[in-house]
Amino acid sequence: MKYLIKQAVIIPILFFIPVFIAGFLTDGYNLIEQHASEITLTDFDTAKTVINSGAILTGLSCIILAIGIFLNFKKFLMTSILLIIFGISMISNGIYPMGTIMHGFYGFGLTLMILPFIACYELKNENIKNDFFRISLICGFVIFVYLWSMLVGLDPTNYRGLTQRIASVFIFGWIAYLAFELSKKPVANTVYKK
Repeated sequence: MKYLIKQAVIIPILFFIPVFIAGFLTDGYNLIEQHASEITLTDFDTAKTVINSGAILTGLSCIILAIGIFLNFKKFLMTSILLIIFGISMISNGIYPMGTIMHGFYGFGLTLMILPFIACYELKNENIKNDFFRISLICGFVIFVYLWSMLVGLDPTNYRGLTQRIASVFIFGWIAYLAFELSKKPVANTVYKK
């Protein structure tokens, strides 16, 4: 059942390609200045379908990854739960337009701020490469700073799209990296060779 984990390696593609296609299909949309979700407020139905499909597929991939982690290793429960919560919030982004309380599922997706740190904690006694912890801590810090800056209004108005794209590289890149590292790790308690 490792394929439940391996599928998430392509999660950056599931997120970024729809964003760029939908942006191209939306007249007047600016990838540097505008959030991806702003496309859901336009009258461009094809673009909205593309962006919403990408959000839903990204969310489903997170949920499948979480299930795969739990089924394959029978542990890492908090990491799995947080991935499911983030996945649900992404699906909610794809169902409800920006500006509604359900877009982002009541803000539950903000649990993403602690996900890389929780994963480090749960994997600390596992035989996994030290690079995983360094990369996870860097990504976790960037994700935390980005989401915090959005919450307190420090995200620069004219570069909201750019900062979202940069943060998304860390968010979805880290999730893909987590999937990649765990897909190499033997299930149960067998020995992992570096």
